[in-house]
Amino acid sequence: MGNIEERIQELRKNKGLSQEQLAELLGVSRQAVSKWESGQSLPEIEKLIAMSGLFGVTVDYILKGEGESPSVTKFGQNNKLVSQVLMAVAAMMFLIAVFASRLIDYGLYAWDMAGGLVIESVGIMILLIGVFFAGGRRLLNKPLFIANVLLAGILPTALIQTVFLRYYPRPIDSLSPLTVVLFAGFYIIICGAAIYPAVIRKKN
Repeated sequence: MGNIEERIQELRKNKGLSQEQLAELLGVSRQAVSKWESGQSLPEIEKLIAMSGLFGVTVDYILKGEGESPSVTKFGQNNKLVSQVLMAVAAMMFLIAVFASRLIDYGLYAWDMAGGLVIESVGIMILLIGVFFAGGRRLLNKPLFIANVLLAGILPTALIQTVFLRYYPRPIDSLSPLTVVLFAGFYIIICGAAIYPAVIRKKN
C-alpha cells in the first residue's frame, strides 16, 4: 500500500498533475509538495482535506492507505479494458492499411495508397479514443501503444519518402541500400516523435 508520500505522489500522477499544478491548486509552494512526496514533511490537515476532495479519496486513504485506491476502482479497470481493446483494433487497422496499400508486395500506387491512408486514418482515430479512455498515461498499456505507433508509422514513412524524395520502394525485393537507409531514418523519427512524449518523457 506504500506510505503517505508514495500515496500523495501516486494520486497526483493519476490525476495527471505536475508538482507545480498541485501546489497551485492547494495554495502552497512547489517545494512544499516536493517535501510531502519525499517524506520530509507532512501536509497540514486543511491540505489533506483539500487533497481528499481533489483526488476523490478519503483522508484516511491518504494518511493510512485504508480503502480502495482510485487507480484500481471498477471504473478505472473498465476504462483500461476499453482502452486496450480499442488499441488492439487500431493495431489491426494499421496492419490492414499496409496490405491495402500494396506496399509490401508491389510498392506504392496512387489508388492503393489512398485506400491505405483512409484505413490508417480510421486506425488513428480509434487509437486516440483508446488513449483518451486510458486517461493519457494513467492507464495506458505502453507495450500496446508502442506496437500501434510502430505499425502506424510504416505508411506515412513510405509516403514521405515517395512524395518528397522520389525514392519509390517498389518492388520490395529490389530496394536499394539508399532507399532502406532513408526509410529507416524517417521511420525512427516519426515513431520516436509519437512514443517519446507519451511513454518515455517523465513528468515531475
